[in-house]
Amino acid sequence: MVTSMERAAPEISVIVPFYNNEQFIERCVQSLLAQTYSPTSYEILMVDNNSNDGSAQIVRNYPQVRLLREGKQGAYAARNHGVALSRGAILVFTDADCVPSPDWLKEIVAPFSDPKVGLVQGRRIFGDDASTLSMLAAYEAEIHALIFSGEDKGALFGYTNNMAVRREVFERCGPFLETARGADSIFVDRVVRTFSHQVLRYARAATIRHLELNSVRHWLGKKAIYGRSFQRHRKERLTHTDLTPADRTAIFRRTTERAGYSAAQAAWLFAVISTGRVSFLYGRLTSRRMATDK
Repeated sequence: MVTSMERAAPEISVIVPFYNNEQFIERCVQSLLAQTYSPTSYEILMVDNNSNDGSAQIVRNYPQVRLLREGKQGAYAARNHGVALSRGAILVFTDADCVPSPDWLKEIVAPFSDPKVGLVQGRRIFGDDASTLSMLAAYEAEIHALIFSGEDKGALFGYTNNMAVRREVFERCGPFLETARGADSIFVDRVVRTFSHQVLRYARAATIRHLELNSVRHWLGKKAIYGRSFQRHRKERLTHTDLTPADRTAIFRRTTERAGYSAAQAAWLFAVISTGRVSFLYGRLTSRRMATDK
């Protein structure tokens, strides 16, 4: 017998892993509940990954949210658990230290009106609106717009703090590799390998604010982490290429022109981006050294 719950399966399942995120998690939950999308058309699954702070209790205060628990440590294991218990035709991922904009769900699922689209990435901004971080977010948005255009066949990566994917695509290309970092990029690589770059899209208006990333120093640290992850998982990915110098020049020019930056602002942005590039390469180098030392 089919129950009313089964008949009323939501269009969207929002899956959020968390581990000791009590500083941010309530803002995340409240923003998810305040979406302009019809509340009967999406479900929220928060997956506790062995938190020992007050995060889970905060989630319990919101009965509209399904609280799950994954005992295997790791955000990707938690995401896989959430997917397994979800019911939506479209799977949407974010993190507990992120605050989606009110129209986030509406904007990130809009590209799926095209049946060819299988995976969508949204835009990320940072926890502080300081001018340098705002410029970096604008620059990264242009990178993502190129990579997820559905046409570019060069560099490739992914990020699960603002990702949506059709369930049938996930079932064919998933689950996420349960590793410490980089499984989102590996998953996007699998999707492109299985289908093509044409299934990718970028939803610029589907914005999340990454609260934890609130300084240039933190951004540079992330770049080193991304570099280590990129190097560590090269064997699991078909696409190993990075952006070409020509790509980077075009993206930089597009960023400064779109935002109307002054010459001084453009020079400063270029300096910070270059430092970030050094941090990324340093991360790759240290990963190689660690592999050699084993």
